[in-house]
Amino acid sequence: MRTHQNGWVTAEGKRRRKWVGRYRVYRSDGSVSVPKLFLGWQSELTKSAASIKLEKFLRAGGDVHSPNSPLNFSDYWHSVYVPRHRVAWSAPTASGYESYFRAYLCPVFGSTHLVDIEERQIADWFEKMRHNRTRSVVTKCWVILKSVLEDAVDDDILIKSPMRKVRHPKTRIPNRPTLDKELASRVLAEVKNNAKNSAILHVGVFCAVRPAEIFGLRWRSFLDDVLLVRDSAWNGHLLEDATKTGERRIVVPPMTQEAILRWRGECSDTSSCALMFASAKGTPISSHNFRNRVLVPLQEKLGLTVPLTFQVLRRSHATRNQLRLKDVQSHLGHKSITTTANVYAQAVPASVREMVATDEADVLGIKSTATRPATRVRKRISLEPI
Repeated sequence: MRTHQNGWVTAEGKRRRKWVGRYRVYRSDGSVSVPKLFLGWQSELTKSAASIKLEKFLRAGGDVHSPNSPLNFSDYWHSVYVPRHRVAWSAPTASGYESYFRAYLCPVFGSTHLVDIEERQIADWFEKMRHNRTRSVVTKCWVILKSVLEDAVDDDILIKSPMRKVRHPKTRIPNRPTLDKELASRVLAEVKNNAKNSAILHVGVFCAVRPAEIFGLRWRSFLDDVLLVRDSAWNGHLLEDATKTGERRIVVPPMTQEAILRWRGECSDTSSCALMFASAKGTPISSHNFRNRVLVPLQEKLGLTVPLTFQVLRRSHATRNQLRLKDVQSHLGHKSITTTANVYAQAVPASVREMVATDEADVLGIKSTATRPATRVRKRISLEPI
């Protein structure tokens, strides 16, 4: 960047006018860019004061927008964005964000200066992503990138976010398989001789808790017909008072109570603070290891075409009980019933089937064969004197 230039100041904005400084940046490859620098609001700063501010910035070498500036996307992520938001993240969340950054965002935007990220670059990247990645990956990258660029706008590094007009990409329909009740029964029957695995899978099938919550349970969490969820497990570590949705009580049905009590009778450490399902080292079981060592072999042995995971078990529970969505929402620990209805409950409700069959019968003038739910018949009581 050539520092012996004055640049120029313009006014921008519709609702609230702002002073914007413009100047030229000459790159080593011979190209020239004209970035923007937010100088202040027109209501708070005169144009001459804005010009002086721009002049001081250029004399200093343009530290914020210079090609030699450390504020590329990667450095902004590590030095500004993550420290600002980490206070609201749990350890698994922070690890997940860092994984998405390293795998998807950094290779494309990492070395790019924030002021050089363009709308077209973002749109082209998501155009490729939506054909090669799942909806969850595309959506997560969209949320993260949008949040980072909006923070850069708030920090006056960018005037406007280059994502403001980029449409959310249309992605492939995700596959959300479920395990029907016959298959779930076969799974439980297969592990009935192993008290520990039987208890874990009973909790997974009927209590429908997350794997981090299952392996974070302590014996003091088991209150006969209720599981008190407060802790979670991650990568073999116990995270105290760190569940995704806070403390909640989960109903334990009778047969699941029996499975847990049978395991308690065989468990070597049943003290109140001990883990209900500990590894051989006494640490929380890794959900990744449990899947590879127990669930995958069980899936192959039974010849299941549906992946046997705790996520599938949760979704299957919601599907079986979709007519009571509010109860399912509470049981699964969802903040929004929309998540329960749109993501977890997969089957078509019986009421919808009845509606469509009745409509067909009415249009075609035939007798409907749809099965209607049983209605309670109330006996009429006569109020006339005898």
